[in-house]
Amino acid sequence: MIVSRSHLATPNGIFLFTRRLLTIGVASVCLACGQADSPVGIAPPPNDFIIDLRYLSNVSETQRAVIAAAVDKWSRALSKDRGPFRFRTAANKCFTGAPRLDEEHRSPVIFLSVANVDRVGGLLAYTQICEVNPRDTLPALSHIRIDLHDIALLENAGTLTGVVTHELGHALGFVPVIYLAKKLAGGGSVDPHIKGPAARAQFHERGAWYTGLTVPLEDASGDGPNNPHWRFMVFGDEVMSSSIITGYRSPLSVITLGLFQDLGYTVDFSVADSYVVTPLFGGNRVLPEFNLGNDLRAAGSPSDVTPLPAR
Repeated sequence: MIVSRSHLATPNGIFLFTRRLLTIGVASVCLACGQADSPVGIAPPPNDFIIDLRYLSNVSETQRAVIAAAVDKWSRALSKDRGPFRFRTAANKCFTGAPRLDEEHRSPVIFLSVANVDRVGGLLAYTQICEVNPRDTLPALSHIRIDLHDIALLENAGTLTGVVTHELGHALGFVPVIYLAKKLAGGGSVDPHIKGPAARAQFHERGAWYTGLTVPLEDASGDGPNNPHWRFMVFGDEVMSSSIITGYRSPLSVITLGLFQDLGYTVDFSVADSYVVTPLFGGNRVLPEFNLGNDLRAAGSPSDVTPLPAR
């Protein structure tokens, strides 16, 4: 059983969305599992991976439904026994408004707030990694903030789902502090890329036209592998590319899930959306309405949670 939880409680960030207008719990039931004539065999072990999402501000019911669907998608796609660990963090330690924590966990906690960031159409959202589990060097505590002035705009444009799914991808590990520590990226500023074997295999199966041997990260910012997005000119509207486009699907592809397998998660590739790597949308020069700009902002290095003895 996979569960997502949310709690209601009453910026410094890393990943920042900007807007630029351009003219051009699932449960399975198995009857008679393990019997010799059972067509399904022995049931797999339960998935203990829970994305513990906690709201730090009020959101509407429709917005909450969009967020919950994105959390559910990632929860179904990923699993991992992280081992027990304990948060002991002071209030406001990672970001303004962070609550004090003294809790034991096995899975990541993600705070989500809808609050003022800047003007309408400026920074749409950002994610910050607060703590990392040293057992697997994966995020244990993260914070996503969506700009209060832009969330209705995103909802009305139909892009809130893509933005939330994208930010959850960052919160769960598609960030330089995680993949660089695992030596999964390289290429400098000329050709930043992911070189993990699972991501590469999935990419080349769906983008055989691409002549490179690795999976290209965004190269337009000059930040090299510190830019944690797929290259827009190659990936188009894939959910972890550098742009969000009104009217497009923002699919979560097997390529992104391949990276998460390289990061150390157990992955269910069947959760991925259908997707083929199509350069420039098959020759159509589609320019994004929602563009990721200035999305690498300096923030303090995440601290380590306290691992507890396995039991």
